[in-house]
Amino acid sequence: MNTDISVFSLASLIALALFLGLIIPQSLWHLARGAGRVFGRKDRSLDPWLVAIGLITLVCAAMMVAVTVYSDRTQRLLNTSAALTIAFLFFALPAVLQVFRAWSSQHGHKAQVLSHPLVLLAILSLPASMAIPTAELMRTTQAVQPQAVRADNPSAAIVDDRFFTDSEFVNDPVDYPAARFLQQYATLTVPLPLGPSRHGHRRNVLRTIPIFTAFWFDQTTNMLTFDAADSFGVLVSPISHVRANWAFSLVVWIYKLLCGLILVAVTFDTVLRPIGQRIRGRRAAKS
Repeated sequence: MNTDISVFSLASLIALALFLGLIIPQSLWHLARGAGRVFGRKDRSLDPWLVAIGLITLVCAAMMVAVTVYSDRTQRLLNTSAALTIAFLFFALPAVLQVFRAWSSQHGHKAQVLSHPLVLLAILSLPASMAIPTAELMRTTQAVQPQAVRADNPSAAIVDDRFFTDSEFVNDPVDYPAARFLQQYATLTVPLPLGPSRHGHRRNVLRTIPIFTAFWFDQTTNMLTFDAADSFGVLVSPISHVRANWAFSLVVWIYKLLCGLILVAVTFDTVLRPIGQRIRGRRAAKS
C-alpha cells in the first residue's frame, strides 16, 4: 500500500533523524561526565540544557522499553488519552531545549540563533517528533483500523472522530489554492512495507506517521508565522484535530505554546538584541 507524504513532512522526518543522531550522544556523554562516571571526578562545567536533554532522552528510552516489553500491561495502565498525550511533550522537549540552549549561550552575541545549524534541525524536526507518538497513540487506543475510504474524506481510513477529522481543505479545496498547489507539486507517493497480517498494527503506524507529521507541521508553521500560514491557506495536512477531545486539545495548546516561546526567543535574538546593542552603543558613545 502506498502513502502520500509531503516534501515538508519528509524533510521534517530527515531532520529529526539528524538532530537526534547529533544531540543524543552529545547530551548523554555530557550527562555521564557530570555524574563523574567517565573521568572519576565531578565536572564543574555542566551545561544544564544538555543535562536536561540527556535526562529526557533517558525517560523516553525507558518509556519505549516499557511499551515494547510490557505492551499489553502498558495499554491497560495507560489506556487514557490524557496520560499518553501529555507524554508527547517528552518527544518535543529536546528540540525546544536545544533552541533555548543556543539562545542563552554565553557566546550568543557572536552567533545568532538562526545561524546555528543544530537549532535549525531542532525546529524543523518538531513536527516529526510529535507525529511518531501520535501514530503510536492511535495504535494504543485502537484508533488505527483499516476502513473503507469515503470519497469526501481521504483521512477516514487512518483516523477516527475521537481525535481527528477532515479539514476544511478536504471539504472545500477550491478555497485553498495554496494547499492544492502544495498537494499537487510538493507531495510524493511512497510505498510502505506490507508485511504479514500479524504485523498489521506496525504497518498502520508507518502509514499514519506522514499524515500526522503534516498535521504537526501545520501547527508549527502557523505558530511560527503568527498564523499567517493558516490565514493564507498554506496547509499540508488533510486532517485537523477534534477540539471536543480536551486531552488532545491540551497537547496541541501546550505544543503551540512551546512553539510560541521559540518564536519569542528567535525574535529576541535576531531582532531585539541587535537593536538593544545599537542603543547601548549610542549611549556609550554620547557619554
